[in-house]
Amino acid sequence: MGVSVYFHNALILTIVEMTKGNEEYSIFDFIKLMVSQTNRVLSPGARDFGPSPVSKYVQLHIDGKYSYPLTTQYHQLDTPMEEKMNLYNECLIKIHGHFDGDYGVSWFDLLTYLLFIQSNCHHKGNPHSPTPKLCRNADSFLNFFYKSKDEFNPWSQWEKSGLRYTPAMDYIQASETEELRGEWWVKAFEREKDIFLMFKTLAPTHYLGTRHTTGWVVRGLKPGSGDILPQGSVLNQLREHYGLPELSGDYGLGVMSATSKVLDDTENKGKGGDTHPENKGKGGDTHPNDEMCVYFNLGMFVGIGIVSMFKFIDTKYAK
Repeated sequence: MGVSVYFHNALILTIVEMTKGNEEYSIFDFIKLMVSQTNRVLSPGARDFGPSPVSKYVQLHIDGKYSYPLTTQYHQLDTPMEEKMNLYNECLIKIHGHFDGDYGVSWFDLLTYLLFIQSNCHHKGNPHSPTPKLCRNADSFLNFFYKSKDEFNPWSQWEKSGLRYTPAMDYIQASETEELRGEWWVKAFEREKDIFLMFKTLAPTHYLGTRHTTGWVVRGLKPGSGDILPQGSVLNQLREHYGLPELSGDYGLGVMSATSKVLDDTENKGKGGDTHPENKGKGGDTHPNDEMCVYFNLGMFVGIGIVSMFKFIDTKYAK
């Protein structure tokens, strides 16, 4: 069945409900949390899990039975991860409550649609800001994604800067009364999801490339401040599921996908560091191979410099 208008409405309303009065998570931060957590549950790569319905696992959890993606593991207790999982589970349960039984959305559909919504949060204010203006309050967010009488031109911000690329995109005309926007967004998603997952619209600017989809990905200046992208193995699961070519050395996409996990690291540090007993006193979350990579790269550049210098000297004296 895939993503429906009813699912879109349930998701948007639930995001607003989850962030109302929440001083820690803004609307955009919560969307990023949902992307990050869905990436986490897909990361083991079980072949039959991604295409399976989300509602099946949520119902198991509601019934008090073991449900892998929603059950907190022992090593996650009393850690920042437990808090994130509780918020994630609560969000999925609230979405589930809008339906009677299975609503046909798989884990792959959920992650792809969350990425799509995240990419379309940049349509107001600075188009390259990691803190989208339209997500700063519930009214603005709902007016854009749920119900509105305002017009919407996906190119409005770009035309002012002289940036205008193909393909043509649908517009929303202004109306005298508020109208639901779900149907328009779901049609845009179905039309664009294949090219969206190829990330041809990756942080488009004067220098970084063109824009091919209604939304776009924003790079943050600080680790974890930009849009969240799934890790490469999860992206390949999504692309395989939708019949798309898998990753093959997309450097810019790889960098953003790898650094997206920094969101978890920076949040852990802000709450007193890693609370796992085995990691206390280690002075940070540095990966054990980080220093080795730095020394390897340094040695490689020094070696290249020495070889180049000797080649220059040989050439000079050969003359």
